[in-house]
Amino acid sequence: MNDTNWIVQATDQLRAHATTYQDQAFYLALQDLLIEQTKRLEQAQGELDGRAWG
Repeated sequence: MNDTNWIVQATDQLRAHATTYQDQAFYLALQDLLIEQTKRLEQAQGELDGRAWG
């Protein structure tokens, strides 16, 4: 999740400096996508670990 944290902070900064609503919406959607991708990756790794032990 460390990689995700710095990307979320970077997109927060970009969104704060964005001048148009479209740019702000883009950075917010990008943030949501990155968080969801990280969550799914962690779930997949957990499933793989569970199958390896089972």
